[in-house]
Amino acid sequence: MGCLLVVVLGVLTTGGVLLFGYPAWLMAVLGVLWLAALVLSAVRGHHGFGGGGNTDLMIVLAGALITLAVLVPNYAARRPCAQARTALRELGEAEREYFEAHKSYTADLGLLKLKPNPQVKIVILKGDDQSFVATATHPGCTSGKGGAPQVFLWDSTKGGPQN
Repeated sequence: MGCLLVVVLGVLTTGGVLLFGYPAWLMAVLGVLWLAALVLSAVRGHHGFGGGGNTDLMIVLAGALITLAVLVPNYAARRPCAQARTALRELGEAEREYFEAHKSYTADLGLLKLKPNPQVKIVILKGDDQSFVATATHPGCTSGKGGAPQVFLWDSTKGGPQN
């Protein structure tokens, strides 16, 4: 029973993520289904060979932990604020590479050959032979109740990301 539950929930999880992405409602539904599978296998599972532990519960627990290990980082990476931070980090790396090749930073985003998420707005405020300053925002990443987009800043003179 444990293997069957893991296979069925694995297919549901994979299909749900492929069809819908990582919305919070899907993560909640999948969490409830995995929890129900754990409870079912704890109550009705097979109790080992020779009186050992509940093997069904162990199999479902292993499947749930593997699923968590795969889903949680992907879910976190798709959050709007994480996308803005990632875009800024990629910009910092591209500016470093540009500096190594040209001995100067650039304020022209086109010269860096970046392909950021279209929803992330990157603005290079300053780029000269000593430093660069850039910002990144995402419309879904807001600060406070006012709904103003949160601005992430990268200042190379101060060591990189500033928030």
